[in-house]
Amino acid sequence: MALAEAAPLRTPPQTGSAFSGERLYSVDAFRGFTMICMIGEGFGLGYFLTHPIIGPIAQQFRHTDWHGMTAWDLIQPFFMFIVGVVMPVSFARRWQNGESWNQSLLHVLKRCGLLIFWGLVARSIQAHRPVIDVINVLAQLAFTYLVAFLVLRKSWKVQGAVALAFLVADWAIYQFGSAPGVLGPWIKDANIGEWLDKLIFHKNWSGSYATINFIPSTANTIFGVMAGELLVSTLPLARKVRTLAIVGVSCIAIGFALDPVIPIIKKIWTPSFAIFSTGFTLLALLLFYCVCDIWKKRAWAWIFVVVGSNSIFIYLFHEILHSWIEHTGLTFTGWIVSFWEPGGKAFNLLLAIAFQIYVCVWLYRRKIFFKL
Repeated sequence: MALAEAAPLRTPPQTGSAFSGERLYSVDAFRGFTMICMIGEGFGLGYFLTHPIIGPIAQQFRHTDWHGMTAWDLIQPFFMFIVGVVMPVSFARRWQNGESWNQSLLHVLKRCGLLIFWGLVARSIQAHRPVIDVINVLAQLAFTYLVAFLVLRKSWKVQGAVALAFLVADWAIYQFGSAPGVLGPWIKDANIGEWLDKLIFHKNWSGSYATINFIPSTANTIFGVMAGELLVSTLPLARKVRTLAIVGVSCIAIGFALDPVIPIIKKIWTPSFAIFSTGFTLLALLLFYCVCDIWKKRAWAWIFVVVGSNSIFIYLFHEILHSWIEHTGLTFTGWIVSFWEPGGKAFNLLLAIAFQIYVCVWLYRRKIFFKL
């Protein structure tokens, strides 16, 4: 599995459909867009936070400190969601080829183990020592991917109920969890998620993140499964577009309405954040779907498809080597940094991003794709 299932999503044969058996370019493009954003680290705008004009824009490329949400907070929800989107077709293909459900389960468990392993490898290299870190994206994904598989053959009503159950469970843990040092359900660095990490791992994660984020983020992946099944269904095109739009706007409204009671907090992935972010994710998917698959405007998205086709590679390549790449780049851009520090640093970062994208292009042209 490439990190978000690199296999292309295709619609099943549909009589009279313009998309009969056709690759859904939109999903490939959306996946690659998400990966470029993930490795982009703000695209250098973080060096201009105090600029009167660029500063407010740059703030949208930083994670919210606690309550609220910026555009940058949507990248991981995009990622978790897309993993679910491609699952219906990916596993339908395996079952059509004769693979049993038990064989698929073993396949999923193997992938989950590899996701955890490579997540630990990447985090250990970053820390320059072996670490046990299950807050990383790959470890979190291993859990959400497994649960999404377990409900893959269920009806959309069951899938939705399971997703809601995970959100309710997370709310209950925070709302009613009590322990020494816990000052309230949504208090930064003094909530039950913080306490559980201290109890189990004898430490807390930088940035006030909590390990039990995998519980509510499971809903995002299940919602992705539901969206994927909608896209490849035999429903009329207009109904697909209408459903994505209505549900997307509704999720944003629900998340916003919940905010006074359950604050929108990405750091601990509150249920309101899960729903709120899903709304924006659905609308983003709809935009890619309309542009790439309905209006057939695809040339602009080619680079996204290229990067997304090697998502597991580019994620790990970035996590392990991006600091070294940026440091090496200073050998050639140091004079610019000396002359204009923020601009030079931003230029060096953009060069590092461009190099990583170039590596993906090099692999793509040689049809080299890394999978788990």
